[in-house]
Amino acid sequence: MTTVLTLCSSNYLAQAKALGDSLLKHNPDYRFVIGLVDRLSDQVKPSYWEPHELIPVEDITIEGFDAMADDYNVVELNTAVKPFYIEHLYRRDPRVSAVIYLDPDILVYGSFTESEKKLDTHSIVLTPHICALNDTSANMQHEIAALTMGLYNLGFIGTSRTETTFRFLEWWQKRLRYCCHYRPGSGVFVDQLWVNLAPLYFDGVYVEKDPGYNVCYWNRFERRLTKQNGRYFVNGKHDLIFYHFSAYNPDIPENVAGRGQMREISLKECPDLEPIYNDYRRRLIENNYSSIRCLPYLLRRKRRTSKVNLKRVLRPMLSWLFEASPRAVQKYVRLRRIARSLRL
Repeated sequence: MTTVLTLCSSNYLAQAKALGDSLLKHNPDYRFVIGLVDRLSDQVKPSYWEPHELIPVEDITIEGFDAMADDYNVVELNTAVKPFYIEHLYRRDPRVSAVIYLDPDILVYGSFTESEKKLDTHSIVLTPHICALNDTSANMQHEIAALTMGLYNLGFIGTSRTETTFRFLEWWQKRLRYCCHYRPGSGVFVDQLWVNLAPLYFDGVYVEKDPGYNVCYWNRFERRLTKQNGRYFVNGKHDLIFYHFSAYNPDIPENVAGRGQMREISLKECPDLEPIYNDYRRRLIENNYSSIRCLPYLLRRKRRTSKVNLKRVLRPMLSWLFEASPRAVQKYVRLRRIARSLRL
């Protein structure tokens, strides 16, 4: 049995429901679970997310969760709990053979049959941000972004029930418990940068290069959509499996993406994308997006000071550091400098 997980706070429930509905349309035998990294507002009734399952984060056991909620902002916390939820779904039901994670701002347009075949022979499936090799300035900019924020986009990760997967989840949990901050360019970028190391540490990692997976604005330069007989294709021959609407704001429907300091990308530049963006916006509106997005974040706690955060990161490392080398003091000083530069 395959379970698909997404994670969100209450204000993203409209996106999560749209994802779940699209997933089951093309994969009716799957189970879809919304991991709510929040406390449920009484403004949202169970009938809203049904027939999907919703699991509040405080209903699963995460050691040190209160400290994580203190240290992390809403984006960081949503990514930090990912391996804990995946393990929980395996542990609670021995019938689950695979757990696939998808970001809530995704729509599914095809079957995951090929991914299931990969997971029959591999423990982990990842999708890279980009696959094309060329020397255009656009591609080089995307290469720099991938080196800064991660080779693989963790809006998707597929896992199968193997000992390797459980070792990977344990490794990932230990790192995300303390170092899952959103700090591009610092060497720490939520859960993504850590997974650069996964193919080095763990056997059975498959990199899915089919361009129909995880299509988004960042690989726009190498992928184009067409529609034939009611189906979407990428570059004319690959089925569109899922599209990632990252950085899309339904209140600015003329833009594909635009967030922070990134350049706004207009739909006028991407006419082939206009039908799926219009469809996505319609689905969100039908899911009462305008009201859902205003729901308050109820897990907010008082943030700890940087001094306390620094100690929490360093203390677990000190016991082995002073035993590992006669030059431990010098290493400790360097480690403190690095931590301070990251504002931990």
